[in-house]
Amino acid sequence: MRSPIIIVVALLTAFTVGSAQNVHMLDAGIPGLMISTYVPSPAYPGGSPSILGPVPLPSAGILAGPSIFGGLAIDQTTSRVFASDGFMITTDYHFGYAPFTPPIVTPPPAPAPALLSGGPITGMGADPVAGILWLTDGISYAAAGLAAPFPLLGPAIPLPFPLGPAPLTGIDFEASTGTLWGVDAAGAIFNWTPFAGPVGPQPVAIVPAPVIAPFTGIAVNDANGPGAVAAPFCSMQLPGFHVMVTDGITLFDALLPNPIVPIAPISGLGAHGLAFSSDMQYLPGTGFAPVPAGFPGWAKPQHNGVGGLNALRMVGASPLTTTLFLYDICPIPGGLVIPATGETLWINPLSPSFAFATLVTDGMGDIAAPVDLTFSPTGLTFTGQFATYAPGTPLG
Repeated sequence: MRSPIIIVVALLTAFTVGSAQNVHMLDAGIPGLMISTYVPSPAYPGGSPSILGPVPLPSAGILAGPSIFGGLAIDQTTSRVFASDGFMITTDYHFGYAPFTPPIVTPPPAPAPALLSGGPITGMGADPVAGILWLTDGISYAAAGLAAPFPLLGPAIPLPFPLGPAPLTGIDFEASTGTLWGVDAAGAIFNWTPFAGPVGPQPVAIVPAPVIAPFTGIAVNDANGPGAVAAPFCSMQLPGFHVMVTDGITLFDALLPNPIVPIAPISGLGAHGLAFSSDMQYLPGTGFAPVPAGFPGWAKPQHNGVGGLNALRMVGASPLTTTLFLYDICPIPGGLVIPATGETLWINPLSPSFAFATLVTDGMGDIAAPVDLTFSPTGLTFTGQFATYAPGTPLG
């Protein structure tokens, strides 16, 4: 399993089992557009805006904008995306998976429930296991059902800590601890239990105030919390980025003084809301391919636990063609260009942890290889690359 392999591929996926780390925001100037950013990983040690660009949310096109109200939440178990402008909540299919899984039918928009202030909601976060959409209006929080019409599952609760001059503008749920996190517009970070118990002194941290805009969202990285597998020794990624906040222009580590990660809103008017999802991170391929090389990915966001059955996919390659899936715990830093062909090799065949699987495309040029992540350790990281046999290339 360590024979030298020559790669002929147009794109490759860089992903982690249950922890391909991406965050998403709503473009403040273009309703119905979700901006995607890669969290630091072995493939992108310092993070990066997604090289594939934004993801459409057709139902969210009705929402008002630009706005600092509302928020964004993602149910990774069903690929549902919930967006709000503070007054309405929409449900969309995560169209990043459209090449691999048919879109689900989504319900019409629904009014956002009223909390204690009676005003617009200012943040949302999902707990798919419990079926809860957590909401805040800046001064209180509540659990709603994780499906339209989003009924409240109990009364709204006042926030269990004193707020400064700024209200909460974001809320999220941390699965590994069963607690809630929030950020206010000035960058104060709070952590409390669903039953209004502060977790230690509050605020937990204060992120230096951004220069241009207030903080508008918070997200918890479900892949690197307490009990998660540590980043591999070969990874050069930045530590942290477990709790993240945004001002709509940059992504901040809320708990560590890490460098910021840029966000690239298409409108140039910033973004709002923040949600984590275990989506693919892509590295660009290069080289000569006289046959369709295909487009790779997963059937849905990667997660372990209930509903963890997934599928490794490739679509649009040559029919009935032998394809290798190469994988390792880390990619070759920067990739290795093969001089004879110009192709980029991202996986080291001489690595002691290198492995591969032999697959064959079907009559449509597709691959669907089931992968059960149900019992995978949280945070287990590896990088993969498809290599498609291409007669006529210098090295096949």
